[in-house]
Amino acid sequence: MNEIVERQRYDFDAVWSQANLLYCRWAERLGFSYPVLMTLYALEVHGPMTQKGLADRYGFPKQTIHGVVHGLVKDGTVALLPGETDRREKLVTLTGPGRELVRTRLAPLFDAEREALSVIGQERIDRMLDTIGLFNLLMGRNLQEA
Repeated sequence: MNEIVERQRYDFDAVWSQANLLYCRWAERLGFSYPVLMTLYALEVHGPMTQKGLADRYGFPKQTIHGVVHGLVKDGTVALLPGETDRREKLVTLTGPGRELVRTRLAPLFDAEREALSVIGQERIDRMLDTIGLFNLLMGRNLQEA
């Protein structure tokens, strides 16, 4: 059993790392850093978010997200708007030029994801999401106890 678990750990690491590497390489191809790509990705997929929400979602340090957001504000890609419930809270949101940038530059990434997901099929994707979700839940518990 131990040998099987060790092999699965190795295989899981390899698969997880390869997925991350694909997104890192795509970011480089676009001339973006990985945190910039994932910030734009999150804003397109999930809508306006706080800087804390962006940092928490992708595990980036708050300073990294602050720098990314500052740069994107400076070039007009995103804006900081007051939150709906707490006006002191600032939501990072795509501007018109930011939406256009995402639509043109990230479209091939979104198309590639859609194609891969459709080929894999809903049943296998659902199983994968359930399995990775359970893995993350158990790892969270195990690391809290460590």
